[in-house]
Amino acid sequence: MRLFRDMLPFSQPMAERKAAEVRELLDTVSGLSSYEVATELTSQVIPAIVGQKNLHLRFKFLEDARDEAEKALPVLERHIDSSALPLPLAATTSAMTADNLLKGLAAGYFDIAKEVTEGSHQKGLTHLLQRTIHRAMLLISRRQNLAYRTYARPSSNSWLMLHELYQMARNLHARTPDAKISPIEHQYLSALLFAYLEPSKLPRNELAAAIFCTQQLAVHAVIAEITPETNTRRASAPYFLVRPDEGNPGTPLLRLAQGTPIFDGFIIDCSGVLDALNKSAERASEHPSEPGLDIPPALRQTLQLAIGSQSMRRFGRKQFKPHADLVGGISQVIPFIECDAHSRRSLDMAGRNGRSFTPSEWSLIDQSPDGFLVRFIQGGKCQVSVGNIVALQPRESSKVHICMVRRISSTNQGRLELGLQALSPQVSVVPLPGHGETRRGIYLHSLPAFGNRPGIIARPGYLASGHKIKLEAHGSSQLLQIGRRLEASEGLEFFALVPL
Repeated sequence: MRLFRDMLPFSQPMAERKAAEVRELLDTVSGLSSYEVATELTSQVIPAIVGQKNLHLRFKFLEDARDEAEKALPVLERHIDSSALPLPLAATTSAMTADNLLKGLAAGYFDIAKEVTEGSHQKGLTHLLQRTIHRAMLLISRRQNLAYRTYARPSSNSWLMLHELYQMARNLHARTPDAKISPIEHQYLSALLFAYLEPSKLPRNELAAAIFCTQQLAVHAVIAEITPETNTRRASAPYFLVRPDEGNPGTPLLRLAQGTPIFDGFIIDCSGVLDALNKSAERASEHPSEPGLDIPPALRQTLQLAIGSQSMRRFGRKQFKPHADLVGGISQVIPFIECDAHSRRSLDMAGRNGRSFTPSEWSLIDQSPDGFLVRFIQGGKCQVSVGNIVALQPRESSKVHICMVRRISSTNQGRLELGLQALSPQVSVVPLPGHGETRRGIYLHSLPAFGNRPGIIARPGYLASGHKIKLEAHGSSQLLQIGRRLEASEGLEFFALVPL
């Protein structure tokens, strides 16, 4: 009878049956599309894995699920990267699917780490705890980077989980000094450092390079305990306060109110990061042949500004909500300026038919003397990116503002917001010299942010520093020399002009 019972399916031990079900589910994932793989892993496979009682077996199954996820996630991430903002429905679906998969995997590893930490057999599971914490951190960082790709803010829960994982590693090292937690600490610092860079101020095509750079620089950051001297020492720019019970990457000490007491948390000392950046800049200028940090000069300067001098708001906010029309990219901004935009009637949607630009409607939710904060309402999705130019015209106004996109943010409600810097109070479209082709640029009569000198924006390759150019605007001509290139981004170059 015992032999007969062993041959029946229901006679198998419960743990073996559950393990067999997980293996079967993993086998069925192969051959599906990327979206289907991610959906099946999230809804079927991972829930079955987390039900395993054996921690080693659960970790092995999570590793197998992560290998299957690696076949689907890059496809979904490329779809998101290639989509315009605000994301269309298909790209939004890809983003949510990838986010749910990364969230489920990270939670699976986190639960193992939690059980090991709270269990009574920690000594025998030290290696498992180290690997589990590191895997969970990598997945959380990848999930946060996915949010940065859409200019969304990472969830507070992801930061809370990241802080708790790091505290588990610290506690492990305190109990077992031989346990090496340097890879965990490096991954933790990389995530924090990238957040301090403020990714919403970077073009999407530079995010991958910025992530790589912060991973290089994380070795120079130090996590320091809070001591009585912390409250007496004068706040310095490269120091950040992290409170693990708060769902954020930390606060610069410079932004804390003077005299605010600090009792809990720990300090992220980025002074070594700033020194490494400064030395890299000096080496690049004095000894260009010597190897240094593999960081592009523009990104290095952005990092220096982000870590070395957390800039404060220069102007107070003004709350008002008129609507405005906006077009993005030099190919649409030029015809927008050229059309009879000074007549409000001509800017009505009916009057725009046949134009070579497609305006969208935005809400002006904030304005300062040198810029705007606008929120998308409706209309065509223009290709906006950090460093690109847009033309903004408030409704019931004849003035067109030529602005540079300095920050992009996607709110929790799915709203897209742009931080714009107004470049010049007066602009003109001017013809540029070309070899048998019509070339046009945007002449900026005065640039308040660059010493009130004039400037010009054109497509890449149209102009070069040192050349002389004769511009005709408003019935008068002027001879100018192309000065240094102030900025360059996708599809445009921005030069200063020197009057002759």
